[in-house]
Amino acid sequence: MGDLKRRFVWLSSAGIILILIYYLLFVTLNVPYIGLSVVENEAGKWQISNVDHLGWANQQGIKAGDTVALINQNKPSEHFTVRQYGVIEQAETLAINQSNELILYKVTNNPTQDLLWYHILIPGLVFGILFIFSLFLYIKKRDDKAALLLIFFFIAIGFSYLSAGASSRIDILGIYINRITMSLIPVLFLEFLRVYFLQHGLILYSRKFLFAFYGINGLLLVIHSLFQIFGGRLSIIRYSFLAVFSVSILLCFYIIISRYMRYRNTVHKPVFKIIIVGFILAFFPFVVLVGLPSILFGVELIPGALGAVFLVFLPVVFLYLITAKSLFDIDFIISRIRYYSIICLIPTTLFLLILFYIVGEITFLQGIHVGLVTYIGIIVFLYIKEELDFSFRSKLFREKYNFQASLDRFSQTISRVMKPADLEEELIIEVMQVLPVKSISLFAMDLTDNSLLIKTGDPNFPSEESINWLKDNIGLISVGELIDIDNGVLLIVSKAEDKIHLIWIREKQNRTHFNQHEKVWLRTIASYASLVYENLRLIEGLTVKLEEAVTQKDPEHPWVMRLLFNLSEKERRRLALDLHDSALQHQLLWYRKLEIILEDEKISVDLKMQLNNLAEGMLDVTHQIRETCNELFPPLLRESGIVEALKNLFADAQLRTDYVVNFNSKDFSMNLDYEHVLALYRIVQELLTNAAKHSKATEVNITLANSNDILEFRYLDNGIGIDLNNLKSSLSHMGLSGIKERVSSLGGNTSFHSSPGKGFEVSIWMVVDMMSSANEQVV
Repeated sequence: MGDLKRRFVWLSSAGIILILIYYLLFVTLNVPYIGLSVVENEAGKWQISNVDHLGWANQQGIKAGDTVALINQNKPSEHFTVRQYGVIEQAETLAINQSNELILYKVTNNPTQDLLWYHILIPGLVFGILFIFSLFLYIKKRDDKAALLLIFFFIAIGFSYLSAGASSRIDILGIYINRITMSLIPVLFLEFLRVYFLQHGLILYSRKFLFAFYGINGLLLVIHSLFQIFGGRLSIIRYSFLAVFSVSILLCFYIIISRYMRYRNTVHKPVFKIIIVGFILAFFPFVVLVGLPSILFGVELIPGALGAVFLVFLPVVFLYLITAKSLFDIDFIISRIRYYSIICLIPTTLFLLILFYIVGEITFLQGIHVGLVTYIGIIVFLYIKEELDFSFRSKLFREKYNFQASLDRFSQTISRVMKPADLEEELIIEVMQVLPVKSISLFAMDLTDNSLLIKTGDPNFPSEESINWLKDNIGLISVGELIDIDNGVLLIVSKAEDKIHLIWIREKQNRTHFNQHEKVWLRTIASYASLVYENLRLIEGLTVKLEEAVTQKDPEHPWVMRLLFNLSEKERRRLALDLHDSALQHQLLWYRKLEIILEDEKISVDLKMQLNNLAEGMLDVTHQIRETCNELFPPLLRESGIVEALKNLFADAQLRTDYVVNFNSKDFSMNLDYEHVLALYRIVQELLTNAAKHSKATEVNITLANSNDILEFRYLDNGIGIDLNNLKSSLSHMGLSGIKERVSSLGGNTSFHSSPGKGFEVSIWMVVDMMSSANEQVV
């Protein structure tokens, strides 16, 4: 029932809107617009004070200063439009005294093209656009309160515009529609802003402001109705409505600006800027080009109806805000328009001066019109040109001269280089491909002795004079700098403490200078190359440090061994996956084919026996591959935890060996991260392998415990033991050095205890960060 009721309300509203549209258009088309304003002079006569150039009176040659003798054969003061509004409308006949001659006019409905344009076509077009916006919003955002307020705002603007024609003809219903909708525009605007920003967590103002404006506008409507019924000068009420409307608009603008200043350092800054720009675009043309010139000089620089068309910018901005998922970069657009606005002043001024010089007889108003059209046209042209440059320039010009394509290609190429020599070769190739230059040389200058060495390209050196200048000024130049030298340019590619790399580019084959685009491209490509040079130097230095740390087994840098162990485990996992996905699967495939052959009854008994032996051998190989995969990459190690993983390892080991494993983990309660689990697992694997191959043990005891955040691991077997004095050679032979290094990489300590004939013992302690371990377990 709720949806049905809401649908009925919207359909009823749409029906009422269509009826009002028909009524307003009917009145505007069928009631003549006379366009006369009158005042009573000192002699008691009604004198014409203003003649609207769009009205019927202007067509008849009636001018300001003429007096009105009769309206519909009655005194002017008896006509209700004169008495209440101070204008002459809804009259059939007029008697006008012009130059002491009384002329009788019969009012006809012959609207001019301008009248149709400004009273019918433009208002109808604006209303149609806003109505389409409203339908779009209703379809997309019908459950959004801010969207519904925006729909009411659109309809109010549309009706305010559409009812202006009927209101100017003093149609009572048209006047009421115009007054109500006009007074609702700023109120609905403020209501929308409040709800919209409230949805984004901002409170713009108190609703008391809205209640005040609702009350003031409601009071004016009541007074208007009383004056309408009992008689009275309604022009005062009209100016009151205009005053309240102006104050409301100023208040809206104040709220937007003040809140922008408050929230300009937050994520809401772009929204406020977009609203401010929309507000200025909507009201600036009408205020600056229509309102102020009309008040100050009595002339409109553009027609008022045309100025009012710019009000559509405001609904467009709000429609964009409420429907867009992301906002455009308003700061970039404002900066570009500001830049174009400044540079367009010069060509516009020159054009107007030339026009005045050639044509001569141009009024000031005509010059303003031509200047505005020229100025705005140039700004729009430059903005569109910039957009087209980004979109089509690469398609209109050959790729050789498409510098952006070159930078994209070069960046992809150098991302794969691993040596400075490869980088230098790619740099030379790219410059030669893009620029029509005669030759290129790449030099390296040693800053310790200022020696210059050619690395690649043309072997000819610059002149001795140029080299000396370079040595004298080496401290002043920077990466990307272009220096004109010896019929070419010198480009600094990289600069370090001890060495710089530079390119000497000879002049172009057509003997022209390098243009601005080519210079910018060269500086950019030098910056790209400089970054790669720096990265290659850092990688080379890091590699040297890694080699030193690995060779010396520096205990102060356990992260090195930790990194190597992680890389080793990664490679084991890759190898296990390769074995499982390739060798094992092929082995199983051949085994199944062999089973199919064995089902053939035509095979002799001897051959079948040989094939059965072959099948059993393949099964053994398959089992060995599976065992190897499990050792390389233990399955379910991450999910099962260290205790279960070790139990599975012990069970499997005792199937293949003669010793017994006693495992005690009752005092262990840690949740280890995967790195610690894997390290303990590999250590136990190595110790069990040692027990089977070297110690000849019959019993192995393993204990895993923890005390708070200290992990304790102990291994003890009853094997033949080893001589600790020969520990170094034994560790190298038995792989026990890897155990010590792995524990050390995790910040732990390892101790070995043994003597000949008394077994072998390993004790491990390490501190485990329980917080990080728990976090990794959760992840």
